[in-house]
Amino acid sequence: MPPKSEAVLRYEVIDRCLTNIYKRFPSMEDLLYKCERELKHSYTVHTIQRDIHAMKFDEDLGYMAPIKFSKQSNGYYYDDPNYTIRTFGINDKEIEAIELAAGVLQHFKGIKVNDTYNHAVDKLFSALDIKKSSKEESLANAIQPEESVYMRGMEHFEILINSIKKKISVSFIHYSYEKKSFKTIIIHPYLLKESNKRWYLVGYSEEHKEIRYFGLDRIYDPILIDKEFVSNNKNDLRNLFNNKIGINQIKVYEKKNFSLTADENVSEKLEDIKIWVSKEMANYIKSMPLHASQIIREQEEGDLVIILNLVPTLELISLILSYGQNMCVLKPNWLKEEIIKVLHNSAEQYKHGPF
Repeated sequence: MPPKSEAVLRYEVIDRCLTNIYKRFPSMEDLLYKCERELKHSYTVHTIQRDIHAMKFDEDLGYMAPIKFSKQSNGYYYDDPNYTIRTFGINDKEIEAIELAAGVLQHFKGIKVNDTYNHAVDKLFSALDIKKSSKEESLANAIQPEESVYMRGMEHFEILINSIKKKISVSFIHYSYEKKSFKTIIIHPYLLKESNKRWYLVGYSEEHKEIRYFGLDRIYDPILIDKEFVSNNKNDLRNLFNNKIGINQIKVYEKKNFSLTADENVSEKLEDIKIWVSKEMANYIKSMPLHASQIIREQEEGDLVIILNLVPTLELISLILSYGQNMCVLKPNWLKEEIIKVLHNSAEQYKHGPF
């Protein structure tokens, strides 16, 4: 949180003076003395007068404080005895923005990550005096993100978040979809990462001696363990996933020997992915790039050739396939051939059935 400005500090001193039940109706001299004493700075009467005017009328400041002057008592007071900027603090526009954010948060209550989260959302609505019968309904109509669906493993959110915050190692049983087997893993967790509506725990694996990713849907019975925590001193976690779409990298053993089996933990190798885009889809891809590395080369017919520099992933292949005939991989050849194979196998299944 940024430090408070000197003016805001003065507003708070003035507010405390006006709400002091032991010394009612502070005079201008009282306010000036208090500001100088508490803030260790010299001010003029004009400065305090300007502060009072801002507290009363500055709409951007948002206090709209009901400050009055009593000629009889020769001092200032709040016309509303219950008013204080300490409980007000935000203006109507800020309240509206928070209400909108609260409406978005409400959509995620169905996940039931834990009861603490749901209770916190309810408290936020209560604090803002949002009536769920009307206000919440209007917010739902104003903004509708995709519905969040509960997935296995999300019940571990709370324990994993605590382990990350407090830097405590975690032991859990991990199930491999590929090997169809269970294995005990000890990890020193760094972050939780969402990718393609799935959540992954990222941290240092004692077995693999490196940072690894583990899908929450494959994690069972996580427990915190008393062990010296291995901190992350090498990897920039903020940029850990910048060079890929998704998280499931493709195993590439040799140029002619590769597999599209999902693997979250193979060595990363950046490649230039060259893709043709139809003219019908060109403007869409311009306005919403597939990846931050995207370079566009416009063609005479209105179509595009885009180049992505990233680590190939299963999510990249799924994304390309989702555009159907409007997108085609030109390079590298191994990726182009593999997509052709996927499309061929898919067509054969539609022709003859999967069995």
